[in-house]
Amino acid sequence: MSGSQSLTKDVDIDIKGLFSAIWRKKFLIVFLTLLGGAVIFMAMSAVSPRYKSDAQILIKKRESVFTRIQDGTQQQNGGEFDEQAIGSQVQILSSDDLASRVIKKLDLENHSDFFEKASEPGLLELAKSVLASNPPSIQSVDEDPSEFLVNPGVLKKFKEQLRVYSAERSRVIVVEFWSKDKKLAKLVPNTLAELYLEFAREVTLESDRSATGFLEPEIQDLREKVEAAEAKVAEFRSTSDILLGNNNALLATQQLSEVSSELSRVRSEGSAAESKIASIRAALNNGGSIDVIPEVISSPLIQRLRERQVTTQAEISELSTTLLPNHPRIKALNSQLPEIERQIRIAANNILTSLENNVDLAKMGEATLLQDVNRLKAESSRVSEAEVQLRALEREANAQRERLESYLVRFNEAESRQASGYVPSEARIIEHATIPSEAYFPKVIPFTIAGMTGIALLSILGVLAAELLSGRAFKTISAPGEEDIPEKISINNAPSMAPQMNDLLSDPRPAFAPSSTIANDRDVFGIGFAMEAIEGLQKCKVAVVTPGNRSVSSPSLPIIRHLANRGKSTVLVDFSGEGSAVKSVFGNSNLPGIFDVMAGEVSLREVLYMDNASSAHIVTPGNTSNTNADVSRLPQVISALGDSYDFTIFECGNSGIHGISKIADSDTVIIIPVMSDNYAESRALEQALKSAGYSETLMVQASTGSNMGMHNAA
Repeated sequence: MSGSQSLTKDVDIDIKGLFSAIWRKKFLIVFLTLLGGAVIFMAMSAVSPRYKSDAQILIKKRESVFTRIQDGTQQQNGGEFDEQAIGSQVQILSSDDLASRVIKKLDLENHSDFFEKASEPGLLELAKSVLASNPPSIQSVDEDPSEFLVNPGVLKKFKEQLRVYSAERSRVIVVEFWSKDKKLAKLVPNTLAELYLEFAREVTLESDRSATGFLEPEIQDLREKVEAAEAKVAEFRSTSDILLGNNNALLATQQLSEVSSELSRVRSEGSAAESKIASIRAALNNGGSIDVIPEVISSPLIQRLRERQVTTQAEISELSTTLLPNHPRIKALNSQLPEIERQIRIAANNILTSLENNVDLAKMGEATLLQDVNRLKAESSRVSEAEVQLRALEREANAQRERLESYLVRFNEAESRQASGYVPSEARIIEHATIPSEAYFPKVIPFTIAGMTGIALLSILGVLAAELLSGRAFKTISAPGEEDIPEKISINNAPSMAPQMNDLLSDPRPAFAPSSTIANDRDVFGIGFAMEAIEGLQKCKVAVVTPGNRSVSSPSLPIIRHLANRGKSTVLVDFSGEGSAVKSVFGNSNLPGIFDVMAGEVSLREVLYMDNASSAHIVTPGNTSNTNADVSRLPQVISALGDSYDFTIFECGNSGIHGISKIADSDTVIIIPVMSDNYAESRALEQALKSAGYSETLMVQASTGSNMGMHNAA
């Protein structure tokens, strides 16, 4: 590697070195782990075991339908408890009052678990001694104030060992207590639960006593108010002359409604009769037909006259068939028809006169009914005003009566509960605390194992930290595009290829050469065109194949140097057999190479060498006669190179189609160097490769090996 390529490198963490350091310190890590485990085991064994037990209380109304107080609110919610109510019960169970009762009942101040705390005086103890000589003036007449006073140290420790909480998504409260004494761990939760139930019962009984004391005088007062209100209603009803009809409706209102209905009926009948009179009069005056008037049609007299008229007309029609129109018989019958019609009209006039009389009578009745309506309107207005006052008095009486009835029901229920001593249960113990079979703390074996695990991890972290701080855990890495290049390889005596490379890169010639054969073939391109075309692909594999055993200059070195100078990561893998590309760069071909990688003797990173004229990498053939080389590993090597570099160039020599198939696919660009004396062979090789499926095949103009100082592709 040239001096210009061996500048300061970046560093990375050597994972393999870190694991090696841990392995070297394994005995120290094991010793520290065992020592720490022994210390933890002895420490846990010296700790007094703690035992825990719990009792469970269900908070729920358990009153039957026969004893439940008839309260609309309780009937709606069923007497259940919400989240806030459950929380309130938890606070009651956690109160100092109940805790002091438990301490007194179980005499915990003299128990070994609390004795040390009990012997220590505290601020509350001092305050109690001061207040003892001057007791407070306000106190309960039923309880001794000193009954529940306990040592503050005992109370504090008791509360530390007690835990009360509600089970999630339930109405169950758990009372949990731990102690060094198994029996005490059982007694405390059970005692606290029992005292809580007793406390709840006392509160309920006290509530019933307070209720009866409050309701009794209220009921007596309400009775007097109800009597007075009902008396006012009766007096007002009698003095206001308010009469009730059917359905408790006012009589005046009912009569007004009935008379109004009758007046409407009379007016309707009068209007109908007048309409009929007008129709009959118009028919009689105009000589129109009166048979369409219902009253005329329904008249028995007119019906008989019409029958007689029809009979006469029928006889005339019958005699007309045998007699002449001037026959006396026909004349006699024809003279009867006008008389019949005159009688029909007289009957119609009589009907008209009757209807007119009915209309006059209806008008007289209408006038009478109208007078009654006006009278009843005035009476109804007076009664309505009186009814408003009556309803107000009745509402007041009803309100007092309902309040009295409600108080009586509650008083009777409270009095009956108090007399019988019945208390509805809102809580019950569903699980009593039992004597624990084993201690919950300390768990010697699990704690020891966990401690040993932690010590082992800390020891390993200590070793890793020491390696990182000392710098031994770091390794140098190459700059971007120089991954896995070993720094120990440095070839400084290789001949420089810069002049030849510059000549080729600056070649502006088109695809032709001095040879007349190549100059006339448009399929042979210049090296500059080939390099620009490959660069335009951004990322690809390129295989350089030489036809026959001729001394032809390979374009592989100019191509990789051109791509490297354009900032592309490029690698050249020499499969030529004799390592001619390596010789032209490094001066020898005895360096480990690709065949040694396939034999498993070296890693791929160890055979990546830096080109002396660019940042490109070169992989030598290595020991081509190595019998341990596993050709099946070649695809993995090629895949690794393809993933690490933008362009991978394979110098294949004259390997032919069979050799190309081991490293190339249909997307691989294949370059065939062409000279004037091997054009026919190059053309044949190109056609054979394209026939084999390698469509990306390009013939590139090349120069002789002596001109370029390149290899002889044997």
